[in-house]
Amino acid sequence: MTDGIIMVKTVPGHERRVHRILKGIGGIRKMYILFGDFDLFLEVQVGGLLMLNGLVETIRRTEGVITTRTILAQSFEELGPLGTEAC
Repeated sequence: MTDGIIMVKTVPGHERRVHRILKGIGGIRKMYILFGDFDLFLEVQVGGLLMLNGLVETIRRTEGVITTRTILAQSFEELGPLGTEAC
């Protein structure tokens, strides 16, 4: 599985509309509204990088979306002992 964070900037005033549309898209686990440079914060989980790319493309094509920023994420638990030694 591939976990990621996608931040979405929307056309001003379209945050709720974009939220309603994105709610129906698979792979989006949680959505938060932001107050700053971006408007929505999405926690996503998909089957791999190709699927993440497809999800990002779908989000970018959504009416009311201006731009996105994607960050790959991995939990410390998934890193195993190597990932927790430095903490």
